[in-house]
Amino acid sequence: MEIGANGQEVSLREWIRRKEFVGFSDQDVENLRGLKPIAERYADEVLDQLYEHFMRFEETRKFFLDESRLTRVKSLQRAYFLGLTAGDYGEEYLASRLHIGRVHQRIGLEPRWYLGAYYIYMRLVYPRILEAMKGDPERAHQTILSLLKLFTLDQELATTTYAVAREEVINVQAEEILAISTPVVEIWDGVLAVPLIGTLDTQRAKMFMEHLLEGVVQRQSEIALVDITAVPTMDTRTAQHLIEAIGAVRLLGAQLVLTGVKPAIAQTLVHLGLDLSGVVTRSSLSSGLRYALGRLGVEVVKKDISHRARA
Repeated sequence: MEIGANGQEVSLREWIRRKEFVGFSDQDVENLRGLKPIAERYADEVLDQLYEHFMRFEETRKFFLDESRLTRVKSLQRAYFLGLTAGDYGEEYLASRLHIGRVHQRIGLEPRWYLGAYYIYMRLVYPRILEAMKGDPERAHQTILSLLKLFTLDQELATTTYAVAREEVINVQAEEILAISTPVVEIWDGVLAVPLIGTLDTQRAKMFMEHLLEGVVQRQSEIALVDITAVPTMDTRTAQHLIEAIGAVRLLGAQLVLTGVKPAIAQTLVHLGLDLSGVVTRSSLSSGLRYALGRLGVEVVKKDISHRARA
């Protein structure tokens, strides 16, 4: 799907392509323009019956319980209905239809009810077209086909807005999960701890690197402890991400210490042929912290509190 230059869900070029796909031609435009007097004559009648149908179902009725809101929505729906026969189906039409889809998505109207409403429209409009054009059944048939094409295009636009909105929510949630999965914690002045959980794919590695480097700069840290205790396996890609992180931290004048290095992972790193000769590794986060404090000149003395317990 091609995003429009103004950020809308469908570009004008794609809209034109969609119309070509369903065979929406200049003749269809003329057919719909010819429908305008009929639409104006029956607009209020069609809309009254449409909303009577909506009010019979709890899933749609709940959106129109407020009388003033119902009046406002019916007015907007009237503009939509008459817009079907305006004869202009270019950029402005595209923007208005996408806006309608976004509004319905935002208020929580599910696609099954929104898309189902198009059938109700068809059921109400088609008999009136046949009646108004009963002297020319072929014209009536072609006009109905033209309207069906436009309804189909409108449904596609509505579906697109729902899909894009849902994808945006999923992306935001994924970013939040990534942020949670790569926490950067200052555990001592000048010492950061970054526990890694699971394998590092490209997206997680990017987030890990950003958070790590931001943490080093913002807190002016001298040592970053990257703990891989919860990393189940070490493949070439994950190891390479760690090597890149070590180099980036060095460029900032800090040191990265790899902690939680299990024997199996150490062997894997050797088999992968990665040079860790200049990298400080420790078997646990606590031993890494002891190393970091020693580098900072901090002496940790264990107090004997047994006499307090006896007292």
